[in-house]
Amino acid sequence: MLTLSFFFAALACLATALPIESASASERRSTFRHGNPRTLFTRNGAGSVVTNPTGLSFYDPTFSDGTGGYSTPNTYNCYSGPAANFPPMSTWMNFDDMFNRNQQYSLVVVGDSGPEQGAIYNAIVSVSQQAKVDARVILAVIIQESTGNVRVGCTNNGVENCGLMQSYNPPDPTYDPNNMQASITQMVVDGTQGTPAGSGLVQLFNNAGLQTGGNLWNVLRGYNSGSIDFNNLSDPEGATASYVSDVANRLLGWNGYGNGGTVCGFA
Repeated sequence: MLTLSFFFAALACLATALPIESASASERRSTFRHGNPRTLFTRNGAGSVVTNPTGLSFYDPTFSDGTGGYSTPNTYNCYSGPAANFPPMSTWMNFDDMFNRNQQYSLVVVGDSGPEQGAIYNAIVSVSQQAKVDARVILAVIIQESTGNVRVGCTNNGVENCGLMQSYNPPDPTYDPNNMQASITQMVVDGTQGTPAGSGLVQLFNNAGLQTGGNLWNVLRGYNSGSIDFNNLSDPEGATASYVSDVANRLLGWNGYGNGGTVCGFA
């Protein structure tokens, strides 16, 4: 699987660049979204694993299960309200097709080389298996946060959010083309398994700092905002109103183009 996708990645870098997608390249988050850095320190980073049974129910280790995604890639459905209103895993796109679609519409567009695209693929697969976070979720967050641009800069809303997943103040936030695979993998580790300064997806699945119940959709709101209105996950809580709906649509095959969440009337 890795070899085939790396081959597709190399081919994709030769493709004609498509228009830049309408979704923002990164998402600003509040300074408190990761909880208390002191109490989270020993739980963050490589080796952190989802243990919450509800969180594990959102993990599929096969990489092949899933649908073919939206037949029209710029399709966008509006999701709002509580977590129960968001699409079940049975409707998500399968990982390989989802990755190939995002190569075409994001990774090529932002200028990632074929080897860099292959390194992103390898990093997602490796960290997914280690952390027990579904590879499709990691990919969707990467595209939502940075459009997969390995050279993306940091944003600062009181704290540095850096890398492919705009993780919380990572110790080494800069992409190193001379150490390509290791630096890309570290970015994925930082966003998925956390940094010494703050939590990643794993900690949120495990109820560290925010009581998400291990539900993916609550986790995504917490990752973006740092606080959660459980009755309305499109309440931005100071961040991006469409964030959870955007990621849901990416899991279903949205390519980031078109009007996206702007048609939904999110605050």
